[in-house]
Amino acid sequence: MLNRAMRARLYAAVRCLLADESLEGASDSVRLAAVVLLAKAPARSAVLRLRAGEMGRWLGFSESYVDHKVLPAMREAGVVETEALTEESGRVTGLEWKLLPLLAARESGDPMHPLALARKDLATLLRFCEALFAPGWAPKDGPVTPPGLLAVRRGRGAATDRLALLLLALQTRPDGRVRLVGGSVKEGRGRADATVAKALGCSVSGGGKVVDRLERLQLVEVVRGTTESGQYGKGRLVVPAIASAFGRGAAPQVVVEDGVEESEPAAACPSCAHGSPHGEEAGDEGPVLSGEGWQQESFDDVEPADIQRPAAALGDLETEPAPEGPVASGEEAPETEPEPAVAERPAGAPLHALHAPVVSLSGSLSLDGGFSGEADLGCGDLPERAGAREDERERTEVAAAAVGGGLGGPLRGEQQQEAAGSSGKSGSAKASKKQAGTVVFVRPPSLPRGLESVLAPIRPVWERIVRPAAQRHVAAAVRVQLGVLRGILGPQDAEEALAERLERRLDQQMGRPVTDPVGWILGRGLVQRAWCWSQLCDEGRRMDSGADCPSCQVLIGDRRGLRARIAAETARELAGAAPQVLQAETEKRLNAAVTYEAAVQAQRHEQALAEQQARARVIEQRRAEYAAAERERLAAPCADCGIPDAAGRCLLCTERRAVERALAEAVDFAVMARADLTDPVAVADATERCAADTRTLLERHLDVQRADGIEEAGLLLAAREIAEKLRDQRRESLNGRLMHSTEAEWEADKAYEAKMRSAHRYPTRAMAQSAAEQAADEALARTVEVLFADRVRQLRIARGEQPARPAVTDWESRCADLAGQELPEDRVERQVLEVSAA
Repeated sequence: MLNRAMRARLYAAVRCLLADESLEGASDSVRLAAVVLLAKAPARSAVLRLRAGEMGRWLGFSESYVDHKVLPAMREAGVVETEALTEESGRVTGLEWKLLPLLAARESGDPMHPLALARKDLATLLRFCEALFAPGWAPKDGPVTPPGLLAVRRGRGAATDRLALLLLALQTRPDGRVRLVGGSVKEGRGRADATVAKALGCSVSGGGKVVDRLERLQLVEVVRGTTESGQYGKGRLVVPAIASAFGRGAAPQVVVEDGVEESEPAAACPSCAHGSPHGEEAGDEGPVLSGEGWQQESFDDVEPADIQRPAAALGDLETEPAPEGPVASGEEAPETEPEPAVAERPAGAPLHALHAPVVSLSGSLSLDGGFSGEADLGCGDLPERAGAREDERERTEVAAAAVGGGLGGPLRGEQQQEAAGSSGKSGSAKASKKQAGTVVFVRPPSLPRGLESVLAPIRPVWERIVRPAAQRHVAAAVRVQLGVLRGILGPQDAEEALAERLERRLDQQMGRPVTDPVGWILGRGLVQRAWCWSQLCDEGRRMDSGADCPSCQVLIGDRRGLRARIAAETARELAGAAPQVLQAETEKRLNAAVTYEAAVQAQRHEQALAEQQARARVIEQRRAEYAAAERERLAAPCADCGIPDAAGRCLLCTERRAVERALAEAVDFAVMARADLTDPVAVADATERCAADTRTLLERHLDVQRADGIEEAGLLLAAREIAEKLRDQRRESLNGRLMHSTEAEWEADKAYEAKMRSAHRYPTRAMAQSAAEQAADEALARTVEVLFADRVRQLRIARGEQPARPAVTDWESRCADLAGQELPEDRVERQVLEVSAA
């Protein structure tokens, strides 16, 4: 029994899928294939595996038709993306279908999207489709799925009939009647044809053909009545399977030509049952006042008589008599009996709203209380107090449904057990409700933004959390756990892994209700249960791949190996003993071994903890020593001027040393560029002269700065900048001299010629010349570096600064010294022991 909410969700999802722009103008077979993929899709994915032959059985076509007609059309329209599934041998075993409209709806993250169906909605839609047009399965080791109502319908028009029956069944009331469309209809057609045409999006003529085929298959019943004057009366479109599933298989009331009425088990209002001239049967265009409660769709349906259109007026009821039945083009009209006529309605009769047997409208449609559904207290057997005999009526309905065989089957849905189980307690429950006061219906809380896919598997548990503070607390905990999983698995797989964990924990309840939803989510659902040392382990399975945890398998293998070893030793030592004795001795020794291993493990843990604490104390001691040394260094006075707390050198003295260093390098560059480096006397004279000239130049620039009133600190910064600029200029001048030296030009020419000798390896001569010039530049730069290093060495030799050569290694003494040194591991262990002893 699909309740109203479930039926509305499924109908909205199917209509949204069929209204997708990718399915615009598509054939009915393509549209039905999309609906089948939606029904068979997993709850958290838009990809499923299905063979083309199996899809053909669902559509009523052959595998070849699906391969050559349906599948190419769906790919071209952008409805699906498919990928072939092959075995290791290369043989294609099936297809992997990806329904793009469903994928787009789930990636949008909109929980209110019509295609964002929950697991139970998808399961209900699949069961509903199986009952209507499934091909049926009979597996060897599984439950048998009987074929649907349209399973035998194959060939041309099979997909259209299946799609039409699905759309009609989703709009059907519990009594099997389909709400017909309003407005004028084409001459020769009825409202049933227009209703099917509107559902399929085709012409009224095409809808009539579908209705005729379904009627021949006895899947729908159409009552097309006419009055004695030739006017169309109210028609009905009934799906008997739905009425039978709900246990309401009674035929609709029809008034035949001789005036004899077929009785209905319902009490009529005075205008209907007591000979009023308005005794016309209510049609499907009126408000719904029966079935699962009633709903007033529009107040226009019960307008006063003075503003309603007379029965003889053109419009909704056509004046000309209808033909005996529509004739489909290309098909022979089925042989049917003449349709019964409906008693003619007087011209001045107002239109009568449809209502339930226990609720009626007064004959004059006077609304005393301003409500269109107000009941007449003197009408039939209706008691003065509404609900006085509700208990008895519910028991009667349940018993009638049970007798009719309507308590089973997929067309009843998921709530028939609740209806049967709650009928016996309705009286006491209603009495307690009346004593407690007005019943307030609280809307279940929606899933938090951003956590829809994570909390979707436990939505029933979440909806039981009523307090907003508790909802925020649980949502924060879920986000924290989600952040932990993102750090382990990455942002792509974290949500899926957490959703699978929650679903697995809920399945472990084995149907037992969750009494404390907040405590269950925080203490049981979100907690990771690692059975080993791996951070990816959750109850013996890896969270990234879903496979068995190898670390847990190693632990299990070790335990099994220990048991096998002890059992073998016991059997060898107690050869010939009874099996009971061997089993008891094995268990005893195994217990002792496990106890010993646990004691050893505890001792190792204590030792590791002690070592960790000792290392922590050593680290703290080293940090304290480093902090003391750093404080001592910072408190040292300046080595040049003696200022205290200068960390060995103050800022001004540091700048002075930087100026002196830059001036010395500038003097060296000038001497290397102009003096004969083989003559120590010439080098000394050039050094003294260049140093004096450089200082004179520096003082000249500083005098300009002093004239501007700059203090000593600013003069030092300016002196450093001027000295570094002089040094860089003289270095560039020295490099220029070296680049134009004979040695550098010779090396560049040789590199150029060597590269041009291999010019035949390049596509053009220009490319070869470019490569040769690049090689010459590189050779020139290398030569300049070599010449510069050679001049630096000659300058040091001329000044008597011989470079310190490394001493010859005495490997015997060196190895003895290395053998006597303490290793880093020994040093750390010694320090740990010293700290532990202290």
